[in-house]
Amino acid sequence: MHDNNNSAIWEPGEIVYQAGDIPKEAYLILEGYVNIETKDGLKLNRIGIGEIFGETSILLDLPRTVTAKVCTQKLVAKKIPKSYFTNLSKTNVILNALIRKTQIRLMDSNKQSNELANEVSALLDQLDSKTPPKKNLLEERIKKLRTNINKIQNSTET
Repeated sequence: MHDNNNSAIWEPGEIVYQAGDIPKEAYLILEGYVNIETKDGLKLNRIGIGEIFGETSILLDLPRTVTAKVCTQKLVAKKIPKSYFTNLSKTNVILNALIRKTQIRLMDSNKQSNELANEVSALLDQLDSKTPPKKNLLEERIKKLRTNINKIQNSTET
């Protein structure tokens, strides 16, 4: 990463931050793209020019919950210091509450996506194994997966 006071440049494939890191700033993309991934490597989103990333952990005062990895071209981003978000939360309480609520829903959605991906992956591993599971066990896992998908669909409709 090449860094100055107001912006930073990362090369293709570089990690901007990893799940578990303590946030110091968020970023506004000026050039390039970044993939947002779970700690297990599930791609959740691709973010590009004019979009902000890294704000969730700052707004919720938590360590990073995802990893941000530069795509196939360099990434140029304006740094948005933590103090910007702190000042915003003090000056506009209602806007801050709306943003926090949205960020909490986003984190929950990311967690659910990761859990479903892990379940599907485990199911596919079982199907690919030399000793596939018995039909009733397979049906149980698929039923559980469908239940979880329905639960997610119902929670996003409210």
